[in-house]
Amino acid sequence: MGKNLIFIYNLALIMIYSGIIWMSFLLFYWEREKKLLWTGIIFSAILMDDIVIFLSEMFEHFADVYNKIFMIVPTHKTLIYLILSLGYLTIFKRLLKRKIKRIDYVILFLYVIFMLFVPALKNSAWKIWLYFLPSQAYNFYLGITSFFTIKKNPKEFQDSFYLWCKRLFFLTIIFNIFIVIEDTIVIFNFDTYSRFYINMNNRSITSDILYLVYAGFTAAYITYYLKILLKNNRIVSKVTNCVNETLPSDIEDSLFYHFGENYHLTSREREILKVLLDDKTNQEISDDLYISLGTAKTHVHNIFQKIGVVKRPQLLEVYETYRSRQLTPEKKKE
Repeated sequence: MGKNLIFIYNLALIMIYSGIIWMSFLLFYWEREKKLLWTGIIFSAILMDDIVIFLSEMFEHFADVYNKIFMIVPTHKTLIYLILSLGYLTIFKRLLKRKIKRIDYVILFLYVIFMLFVPALKNSAWKIWLYFLPSQAYNFYLGITSFFTIKKNPKEFQDSFYLWCKRLFFLTIIFNIFIVIEDTIVIFNFDTYSRFYINMNNRSITSDILYLVYAGFTAAYITYYLKILLKNNRIVSKVTNCVNETLPSDIEDSLFYHFGENYHLTSREREILKVLLDDKTNQEISDDLYISLGTAKTHVHNIFQKIGVVKRPQLLEVYETYRSRQLTPEKKKE
């Protein structure tokens, strides 16, 4: 009965992680957003780790071989932790629109080196505890620095999206503390580490809960991302352009399309230009297109540079002039 529950539990985890991986890589294929790429990589590593743990729980011989190899050369686990920490670092920084600092890489490098040398110690509970500690400490460091970045810059992170990011970082801090506590209890009280006999509990329930929390946040983010794409018809427009290259039949849409082509505006810049022509503010653009205020300002600045204006009235004047010139031949024919 115990193994049946383990099988069902792991099957559920595999289905959840696989769904997140599939959606992350699919959206990355469409949009080339690196956060989505790293999300897929992270959950691929989590899935690989869970499969190994699952096999060790189901088959005693596999567990015995794996545990012995782990005590000598824990390459598999070290690689998993490296991918997770590098992925968290990249995603957290990109969510906050911050560059990765040199100190972040230095600390990551030192903790990986530490994990590589710990196996040289004699088999003991302290050896395993010291091996797992740096990873949790580094993830705690990422969570707390990201959390306080938002807290120290409330004006920059006013969007409701960052409220959820703040919660994500807070949970990262709390759960990594719980993981260390669970490891301490299990390693020193339930596992056995000796020269001749090794009995390890390879699964961390607290880690599983944290990964499920991450999966929940990722699913919410993917839903949010899809909502933006569908709102702006970006996926639909890409499919349509592959099938049908004809211009819109409506004259105004046709003029707007040619104006964007003339100034080499991207699809997102055209979406923002359409709102700009309604004389809306940056905040209204942010609200209408479900993007952050900073992103809206950046796109508006890029549009101004491409068209060669510095103010909104100048932009409206350039567009109206272009529109009038295009419509003049039509008026003459009438």
